[in-house]
Amino acid sequence: MFDKQYGHGGSDLHTTSFTAFKTIFLSGFSIAFFGIGLMRLWYQFNFYNLHFSADYGFVTVGANIVRVLVMALLVFLSYRTGFSHASKTFFVWSGLILMTLSGLFYLVDLFFGTTSFEVARFIIGGIGLVGGEIIWVFFLERLKPAEAFFYAAGGLALSCFLSLLAGYLSHEVFGLLNLFIPALSVFAYWRAMDLWNKGKTPSVRQAKKSSFSQDMMQVQGQSIGEEKVDFLYSTQLRGYLFSILSAFFLYAFLLGMALGYPDGRIRELSQAMRTIHQLLVIAVIVATVWWVLVRGRGFSLTGFWSFVNLLMIIGITFLMGGWPGSEEIATFFITNAITCFYIPLVFFIYLIGRHVGKSTVLVYGFVYGGALLAMSIGRIVVYQVGPYLKYGLWLLICMVFVALIEMVLVVYPRPNVRYPIGFELRAVSKQAAPMSIPPSGAATVANDVFASFAEAFQLTATETEIVRLLAQGRSRTVIAETLHYSENTVRNYVRVLYRKVGVHTKQELLDCVEQSAVSL
Repeated sequence: MFDKQYGHGGSDLHTTSFTAFKTIFLSGFSIAFFGIGLMRLWYQFNFYNLHFSADYGFVTVGANIVRVLVMALLVFLSYRTGFSHASKTFFVWSGLILMTLSGLFYLVDLFFGTTSFEVARFIIGGIGLVGGEIIWVFFLERLKPAEAFFYAAGGLALSCFLSLLAGYLSHEVFGLLNLFIPALSVFAYWRAMDLWNKGKTPSVRQAKKSSFSQDMMQVQGQSIGEEKVDFLYSTQLRGYLFSILSAFFLYAFLLGMALGYPDGRIRELSQAMRTIHQLLVIAVIVATVWWVLVRGRGFSLTGFWSFVNLLMIIGITFLMGGWPGSEEIATFFITNAITCFYIPLVFFIYLIGRHVGKSTVLVYGFVYGGALLAMSIGRIVVYQVGPYLKYGLWLLICMVFVALIEMVLVVYPRPNVRYPIGFELRAVSKQAAPMSIPPSGAATVANDVFASFAEAFQLTATETEIVRLLAQGRSRTVIAETLHYSENTVRNYVRVLYRKVGVHTKQELLDCVEQSAVSL
């Protein structure tokens, strides 16, 4: 059963036409689309050579390890103190300054034909990139799942398109343009956040339509900036979350091994293969957005995981082949796997952050940093072990086993997991409607329903009254005023209600009440 808690998922997904899609997703603050795309373009150019090679070899590994260390510090600080307005401002300016300085070092080396600043630019760029990425996590965590999906996917497609064009420019020309990219990304962030704060976004406009909508979004911890009350993945589904995170890290480790096979050297792509790579990613994203947001067919972690593993399996197959040109084809598929893994990973981090009761930035630091570290370790292992193996086949067999393990961790059927990661974007057959008590029988029937429900779950008089008001569509503010409590007190009562009834969402609670009404 689709989780009716996220009833907006149906309305957001089933736009049914491109005109409706433009109205819902392209109005408001689509400037964020460009900001995310520009940030990733900078990342592609400075760490992955616009995919003329899979990466910069161990220079990229070193930069990623620096990023991991910064993220570890970030996780520690987030866990201890959280994020104030001042700390968010620090990330904005540190990212802008350090990424620009890194680009300047690249231009100086290029102009003088030296590599004097190469190490410095990768270290400084790696540190700055944390700030450049974090600000967009701050932005995404305010959005509904469908919106976050659109901006993450659209930003990736835009970066691939811009990277495709940049690959046909001279290094000097794009090196100069590279200096302006961090500033443009930050300007887009400021503009997007300003539009959000002024309420000129689809999410905020929809939230203001009724007190019922606002109450639903507050309870769900959605995009109006309220505290999350959903601990689904940190309590009942903790084992499931552990399996998924383990799969993420194993896949990243596998990417590192594949990139470095057989001895850690840099893997290069021709202009033609690189162009096909960028166009293919754009085509896949456009088709996915159309499938999910226009047709409303849904998006699942298992489907995504099957796709990225298909890319990896094909890549490993060509590594094994040893045919003429097979190495470049293998690099092509592995590069596609990298591109299709890391930006969607940010989206899945956002989804996890909605259901663990922790800051999304803290989840980002742990999961994304862990994935970067795992990929770096995979690259180092191949570099250290590969040259001493008489047959590279042993490394390939090891890669196959890692792939099998991480695939099973995600794809293995779990009938008891009703809310897998990404359930907000599953296809639904019909719109979810608020529960209501039939008018016939009036007060007598309604009283019998709530009395029976309270007796079944041993609810107090106050808890029963809160259930009654929720069923009437009252907001938390109205409930607090009616019962003469603070909103925090009402929130705590709702948490206890969920625990007593054994549900996780408001709609599930109302469904239980409705079932009680039917049984009378």
